[in-house]
Amino acid sequence: MSAQYYYLVAGLPALSLDDTKSQITTAQFAEQAKSQLSGVDFKLLRLLCLPDDADDLSRVIFGKENEGRPLPEETQAFWKHYITLMRAQAADTGEPLEKEYKAWPDFWHGIVLDAFRAEEMPGFQDFRHQLLAASHAHCANHRNGFLKQWYSFNRDLQNILTALNGRKFEVDFSRWLVGSNELTEHLSQNKSADFGLGKGHELFEKVLRVWEQDNVIQRERGIDLIRWNWVSDFNFFNYFNIDRVLGYYAQLRILERWLGLDPEQGKQTFDGVMDTLGKSFSFPDIFKLKSKFKKIENIEG
Repeated sequence: MSAQYYYLVAGLPALSLDDTKSQITTAQFAEQAKSQLSGVDFKLLRLLCLPDDADDLSRVIFGKENEGRPLPEETQAFWKHYITLMRAQAADTGEPLEKEYKAWPDFWHGIVLDAFRAEEMPGFQDFRHQLLAASHAHCANHRNGFLKQWYSFNRDLQNILTALNGRKFEVDFSRWLVGSNELTEHLSQNKSADFGLGKGHELFEKVLRVWEQDNVIQRERGIDLIRWNWVSDFNFFNYFNIDRVLGYYAQLRILERWLGLDPEQGKQTFDGVMDTLGKSFSFPDIFKLKSKFKKIENIEG
């Protein structure tokens, strides 16, 4: 039987995507979780951050820290030190990997080392896509139910958005789809308006209705609402277990990035991204948070 975290869950404030302020930050939540979760369960929170971390690390490696969503100096310093260590390992100088970086799975370090050891460094989009794809594959096969289904759901959601945007801007998007399943087959090969999915694919219908909105801010909020509702539905009968804790953290991250968004700045950033999509076919997640776990020390590897 999985552990039950009665004290932790009972003490958490209620969350709503309509909240105008939060009684707890992701950093505060992580500190509470670290002291109350088992070591194994606490590591699951780390895995929820992998997509954001993949984007942050890729941008630091390729000097894109200040493009679109500027990375905080603390985040840049964290990843620059990691890059120094990994370059040293790639050169076989025997530089050890410090404890704070061992919270990331082995496949993560392997991808970075392969890139640094290659005769020619892969491009930014290829490197980031490799990290993202590997992260989704790893977590979508995890034994934890929430993590496994959360990653599968987000993979499908992002693939649908990639296909819709790719078709709109008339670029070949198939190489940027993550995973291989019936959905990716439809998205990459079917030429019909609905990719052959029709109204029988519930997630596609939800995403399409949101994507068709003209206001890009409302569109992004609608996508996050789909994510928010997925968590609520998944945990409807979960009360004090690790899935409830993971779901709370996922929703808190969504809420916090909206609370930290300046509306006018967000609109300008979106306009800039949409203007460059046709040229670069890059779909950055403008409202990402930097990982709050970078401040947490002594995580067992």
